Amino acid sequence: MDRCVQTVKTTIVLVSLLGFMRYIPIYYSFAEYSEFVKHQTGRAVSESQLKQSLINEARLYSLPVNESDITIRETDNVLRVTVDYKVPLKMLIFNHDLKFHTIAGGWLSGR
Repeated sequence: MDRCVQTVKTTIVLVSLLGFMRYIPIYYSFAEYSEFVKHQTGRAVSESQLKQSLINEARLYSLPVNESDITIRETDNVLRVTVDYKVPLKMLIFNHDLKFHTIAGGWLSGR
């Protein structure tokens, strides 16, 4: 009986670790990409250049960000960028979409 309980505990720990190993890289990429979005928004020259830069960086992090996922608005000399996207997470038992939302803003100077 003790051996069976030990086997079940070991299996649960291994499955949990496997699950965390799938989540950690995705959340790390999200955090790095969010920082990039904030940094680029403050340096933006044009909307099209900013969008292309955000899409290119998302590809580097293997994030499925499309042009339609990026919203750029100018209001009273403030540039606001919102990026909403989903990352599919495929596990052995189930598939799940992780939803991410990044917001950044910056002053428009010299325009």
